[in-house]
Amino acid sequence: MAVDATELTVARARAEIDGGGLSPVELTDAVLAAIAEHNGELNAYLHVDEEGARAQARAAETAGPSPELALRGIPICVKDIVDVADLPTTAGADHWRRDPASDADSVARLRAAGAVIVGKGNTNEFAYGIDGHNPHWGDARNPHDPERLTGGSTSGPAAAVASGLALAGLGTDTGGSLRVPASLCGVAGFRPTIGSVPMRGVVPLAWSFDVAGPIARTAEDCGVLLAVLQDRPVAPPDPLAAGLRVGLLAEQLSDYSEPYVAAGLERAADVLRAHGAQVVEVRPRDLHLAPAVFRTIQLVEASRAHARWFNRERERYAPRVRDLLECGRLLPADAYVAGQQARRLLVDEVTATVREHRLDALLAPATPVVAPRRDAATVKVGEREVTVRAALLSMTAPISLLGGPAAVVPAGTHEGMPFGAQVAAPPGAEATVLRLATALEQARSTA
Repeated sequence: MAVDATELTVARARAEIDGGGLSPVELTDAVLAAIAEHNGELNAYLHVDEEGARAQARAAETAGPSPELALRGIPICVKDIVDVADLPTTAGADHWRRDPASDADSVARLRAAGAVIVGKGNTNEFAYGIDGHNPHWGDARNPHDPERLTGGSTSGPAAAVASGLALAGLGTDTGGSLRVPASLCGVAGFRPTIGSVPMRGVVPLAWSFDVAGPIARTAEDCGVLLAVLQDRPVAPPDPLAAGLRVGLLAEQLSDYSEPYVAAGLERAADVLRAHGAQVVEVRPRDLHLAPAVFRTIQLVEASRAHARWFNRERERYAPRVRDLLECGRLLPADAYVAGQQARRLLVDEVTATVREHRLDALLAPATPVVAPRRDAATVKVGEREVTVRAALLSMTAPISLLGGPAAVVPAGTHEGMPFGAQVAAPPGAEATVLRLATALEQARSTA
């Protein structure tokens, strides 16, 4: 049976595998064949475990259907800052490596649910970047246009999912590392509530922001992986938005996004209204300061994460990452404390807005632009010229400060390149985010 992995979602593959119409071995073989054909161009994978993947697929086929095997036979790409037993973890660096004998807790949960771990996906060096650049291993390439950025730092899993080199991916998100590549590659990504997915076995970047989460073709697929990662039963998708109140972050549209992105988000708001949600414009005061607050905290926490080996390996870091780590080392403790205080004030401010308007969730762009060209240093947002890093972090870093779940789903295209809408909610409200993201997605698929 010929299998086209580019046409399959996790949900559809699960149904076909459990119904006997699709073999885990055939599916894995199809994904491995696609990797052999296209990874040279896309550079989505840094390490591929063909032998291990086929062995896992055979075990999934033998196991047969089971409620405990929600991901039976599903090929998954794991970002190369997350440990997979018997595969190297290089974190996208040229000087740092560990060879774990056991899986990260998140990978162990996926594997226990029957997933086939195909290999390790590309990433910015030590996940310290939002663009997908990697001078040591080469950049992952955007499947929609290889001369455009994938976004990062979960660049490899995003490119793999978008091109059929995996049905889903496991990545991490600090300031947007799942959500930005999901937006730029036209797939779905989910940032869980901080602390809800175990981080043991994951190379840290900034401890008070880091989470692990899924990237997949649909919000429904993300929901399946998220349930497994959070060690809870998989529930059927609920696309009913009726009765929910959603705050549209109007300032993010009018002042900080390109017009085509703003128009796409207005359409998304209209979709939710058509599904019975109430959507109101909100403008939390000082939200535009959030990226600066995020940057201060991240600089210090990242430099601390690298403190043990930085002096010894300093010259082997790429210049951009080395400079960021040097900056973090120079910031005094007072700056870090001030950043955390400002974070608390911003969280309180957004919480007050949510209470005032009785909101269940927030709606914003995931990125203010489509994927910039790989050689771009700046992009134009409205009338302003902005660095690529600042632009790509501008929509997701503020949401990271809040600590709750956020999902990105495709919201439109511009000149053939996708961009996404971002739905966020208070900590623990994953179900609400999935409801709204699924409603947006289903409306686009039937449009």
